[in-house]
Amino acid sequence: MNGKLNLNGTEIVIESDLVRVSAESGLITASKTISTASKVTHELPGPPEVSRVGNVLSVFSAGDFLDVLVVCGERCGDRIPEILQLAVREVTSALGLLAEILESRVTVVSMPGDEGFSASDLKKSLRLSSQNMLLEGPRVEELLELHGVTAEAMVEAGMELVVGAEVTDELRERLRSEINRALGDLNVRVLLAAALHIEDDIRRRRLLGVDLTDDPAYLYSDEVMGMAVANQVAGTKAIFNFKRYDEEKPGVIGDLGPMVDDAVAGLIAGCMSRLFE
Repeated sequence: MNGKLNLNGTEIVIESDLVRVSAESGLITASKTISTASKVTHELPGPPEVSRVGNVLSVFSAGDFLDVLVVCGERCGDRIPEILQLAVREVTSALGLLAEILESRVTVVSMPGDEGFSASDLKKSLRLSSQNMLLEGPRVEELLELHGVTAEAMVEAGMELVVGAEVTDELRERLRSEINRALGDLNVRVLLAAALHIEDDIRRRRLLGVDLTDDPAYLYSDEVMGMAVANQVAGTKAIFNFKRYDEEKPGVIGDLGPMVDDAVAGLIAGCMSRLFE
């Protein structure tokens, strides 16, 4: 879509690969940081999906990554951090993506001031723009890394409980290869994805009546998931190894929430079992 429009004094030019925004009174932009400018040129990673509701324009674009631009045609720039948070929450809800992934991909532009702002117009505009977006979600590895679970962190956690063998660079490399192999198993990926999404739903209180803040002793579904991962990677023997990693929680495992820690412990335990079978 190419075109030009005016939102209550804010001029917007939409082209195939960028959006130009300008206003005589200047603009305030918020994404990773907040800045001021007389004009904003916003590059798009792909074709735009545009929707206007009232004085709110939203532009969704997806190429190698998702990009969302919101232009508020009201003098509400003093409230722009609040508007940005609302936009991130709404896009998260509409597309089912994690807020951590979206926080750096949503940009809000507004004129300075603290006049009226319609949250309902913002929400409706974002919903309409997102309707036609077909996105590739994040890979399991990306979600794990958001929790600090890198391949290197898993290797180090696995090495901490090695008994009866020398920890060498060769052994670390073999474990790294086993982890890569295990992550190629669709069932392992699904189990890890389930743990990651359940963890996020619990942490953000999307599941009413479920409070796992203190990892209560009567919670065992997390261990069931961890054992399932271990069993999928290396069979029954890995379940016994899983108990060691679950109880001692070496390295990065000890930094994780109640669902993800057991799933990652199961992955590491299964891969370690394959090393020494």
